[in-house]
Amino acid sequence: MPETPSNDVLLDEPAPRRRRRRIWPWVLGFFGLLVIVLVVAGILGARLFSEAMDVRDDLEAAKSRLGNVTELVRSGDAEQFSAVAADVLTYTSDADRIVQGPLWQYASWVPFVGQNVAAIRDTTEATHILVRDALPASFTVLGAMQRENIRFEGGGFNLATFRGALDALPAVDAAFTEASAKISGIDRDALLPFVDDAVGQVIDVIEESAPIAHAATEVLPTALKMLGEDGPRTYLVIFQNNAEIRATGGAGAAGVYVKADGGRIELLGTTGSASFEIDGVSGTAQLALPADTLALYDDEFSRFSQNYTKTPNFPTAARLFQAVAPVTDGYTVDGVVSLDPVVLGDILAVTGPVTVDGIEVNADNAVSLLLNETYFRFPGDQAPADAFFAATSALVFQKLVSGDWDLTAMLDVFGTAGEQQRLYGWFSRPEEEQVAQRLGIDGAMKTDNTEATEVGIFLNDAAVSKLEYYLSTSIAITCDAAARTVTTSITMTNNVDRDDLTYHIGALRSPRYGGSNTTMLLDVLYFAPPGASITSATPASGDAEGLDRASTEDGRNAQSIAILLDRGQTRTVSYTSALPEGPLAPLSVRYSPTVTDTPVAIDAGCAQLTN
Repeated sequence: MPETPSNDVLLDEPAPRRRRRRIWPWVLGFFGLLVIVLVVAGILGARLFSEAMDVRDDLEAAKSRLGNVTELVRSGDAEQFSAVAADVLTYTSDADRIVQGPLWQYASWVPFVGQNVAAIRDTTEATHILVRDALPASFTVLGAMQRENIRFEGGGFNLATFRGALDALPAVDAAFTEASAKISGIDRDALLPFVDDAVGQVIDVIEESAPIAHAATEVLPTALKMLGEDGPRTYLVIFQNNAEIRATGGAGAAGVYVKADGGRIELLGTTGSASFEIDGVSGTAQLALPADTLALYDDEFSRFSQNYTKTPNFPTAARLFQAVAPVTDGYTVDGVVSLDPVVLGDILAVTGPVTVDGIEVNADNAVSLLLNETYFRFPGDQAPADAFFAATSALVFQKLVSGDWDLTAMLDVFGTAGEQQRLYGWFSRPEEEQVAQRLGIDGAMKTDNTEATEVGIFLNDAAVSKLEYYLSTSIAITCDAAARTVTTSITMTNNVDRDDLTYHIGALRSPRYGGSNTTMLLDVLYFAPPGASITSATPASGDAEGLDRASTEDGRNAQSIAILLDRGQTRTVSYTSALPEGPLAPLSVRYSPTVTDTPVAIDAGCAQLTN
């Protein structure tokens, strides 16, 4: 019988080898491909970097070439300006051509860096648009802003120069509109810091200048008429005294009448509370106001001109002044403009000082002189203090209409005054009133919530004093989105720091309600947003019996309580409103400007209530 092979023998036979996968060719292939990609990326990156440097050099050259444009405009050298504009256009055209290439488009898709490439491309294109379309027209526009071109000897403004600018403005406006569209998609928070620094300068210029160019294009034709292009206009300019605070700033105790005819501005005369109230003439007798409006204020509101500005609705105050002016001063006015000594001081910073009764009034001392020191100089009689105020106002106005100042700086003054709610204007012709509305100085209370959901919190001196020279305020807005409510709070501090207050500075009426002559008595007046109700006030009532009020004005629910504010004391008054159903625009705040700035804080949570 044959032997059977043992298992050991079988195990000793070599087993068939497994076939190994050959991975090295795959690895080598991958790394080869990666190397090729990196080489290509490196080449493209180097090319992109080179192109970016070319763009930078072109834009730097354009910027350098623009360096003497202002001097060319000032000298009126149109030929040289055109040559500079052509050179600059060559540089920006080259830069624009580069960023229009496909490499920039592809690079803008790369994660992390793409948004930076796109931002550089978009701002370069926007710059080219402005140079191509706005720069040629800007010679005429900038020329109109030169003081030697705009002013008349003796006071006023050369309307022909502005008319020339009007013809050029549409091109500038269109260029800025197109440039704005180019940069509208840039998220600066997503950019690398050095990229944001570079493109931010262009973005800031466009965002600041585009609205100005558009507003000038819309407003200038009517503004020329307001300056008497098609016939004379007469205006009353009221100077509000913040030391005796009112809803729109202060008591309107001084003013000037001016005439604008063909651009020439003439001071017709001064006026004030003593003039407005001769022979018992009052706003009440000349202009009928709704009973609901009158119920919000004391019975002196529409009787005496220094109280007309107790209403925050400036058109109402202006119409009261307009109504009494023909009776008391013999002038029929086409509009009323209002500003305060803070603005006068800012104007003097641009025009230079004036001298009144041997005293220099300048940017640094205008507020203290007019609102405080004058009452110490004339402690027994307010008439000389009012006369000093009126004389100063008239001289500042004459400085203003002389035109011997920098227009850009003056526009900044009035822009800031409007933002701080220190400048208002009302005009009897509807198209001219639209200019005030467009510039945001009309002072009319909002009647709906489409553009802004407006709350208003205002102060009116009820003590018959000039104590509010020492008042400081701050405002805070908080919201409860779930309850759909908004709470508006004003914090007030009495900073009186001396004992020798004169009769006209000290509080006349505060002692009747338990205060002293250094105690402010303030009507804290609140206007709920349009369609909103007032659900509570803190404190629930004021300190002076019989002075709390509640009513409506122009359809807005309003309430006021009278607060005693002792020397050195700080108090807060809050009102809460239930907001109406429906969409709401972002919150805005109207308030009474004081001698100092008023900080306003709107809680971030309020954004949940708005569109």
